[in-house]
Amino acid sequence: MADILITGGAGNFGRTVAQPLQAAGHSLRLLDLPVCDFSFCDRWKNTRAIPGDILDFSCIKEAVEGVDWVLHLAAILPPFSEEDKDRTFRVNVDGTRVLMEACQAGDATPQIAFASSISVYGDTSGEEGLIDARHPVNPNDWYAESKVAAEKVLEESGVPFANLRISGIVIPAFLDPPEPWSFQADQKIELITLSDVVTSMLNLVNIRETVNKTLVIAGGRDWQIRGADYVRRWAEIMEIPFAEMMFMDHPGWLNWYDTAESQALLNYQKTTRDDFFNQLVTAVEEALM
Repeated sequence: MADILITGGAGNFGRTVAQPLQAAGHSLRLLDLPVCDFSFCDRWKNTRAIPGDILDFSCIKEAVEGVDWVLHLAAILPPFSEEDKDRTFRVNVDGTRVLMEACQAGDATPQIAFASSISVYGDTSGEEGLIDARHPVNPNDWYAESKVAAEKVLEESGVPFANLRISGIVIPAFLDPPEPWSFQADQKIELITLSDVVTSMLNLVNIRETVNKTLVIAGGRDWQIRGADYVRRWAEIMEIPFAEMMFMDHPGWLNWYDTAESQALLNYQKTTRDDFFNQLVTAVEEALM
């Protein structure tokens, strides 16, 4: 079993990642801002809540001391990332730099799993073939720029890392449709369920073959569809007319990806599209009971 620090550990993503890690017997430290609610882990064994700021070196140095892994999830996400560039870069880039410095300052250096994003590739809609981890980055918004800059901090730090460029995450929940969807109707998209992202991280901490690798984390061939195909089925389940769905008037980040390497290492692609939509049907039925 490993000692694991999760930055952003009290957020929705952090809590979802933490639960199966705790259930598997790992010792956890969950770092997040003092205003966050840590009560969800009050009864968890071998789990410590750490209220603190990712920019506070002394707090981070203490938090990383003695851990085997750091799952670095703390970040300002869209759409909030596009409201204040300076704040986005302070948290996403400077926060990563503080974390790397804290890891280097300890007696033993942990391995970092960094939650990056396929947004770093920018608009790849005009390209043929699958997008892989070696594809050049070309960020076109502040969030993507911050992730590119944070990846550079990671790579230059000398701290062992696994850089996970994660695709668009979907959750089987009764939600209002986004206005607009983050892609065009005819755009190639490859999404991934939150549960499969969690599986990738759960498996990651049990292997060392990911050291200093950049991996694309996406749903796999079954999820390689067009935007309208996904939204049409989603709208049917939600009983919303497809004609009311709004799409972007320019391409979003998404494309189809080569995930052969990440799947071979992490064995995380467990949820097919049919599985997901069946889960969505159940979630809607339960919400309407």
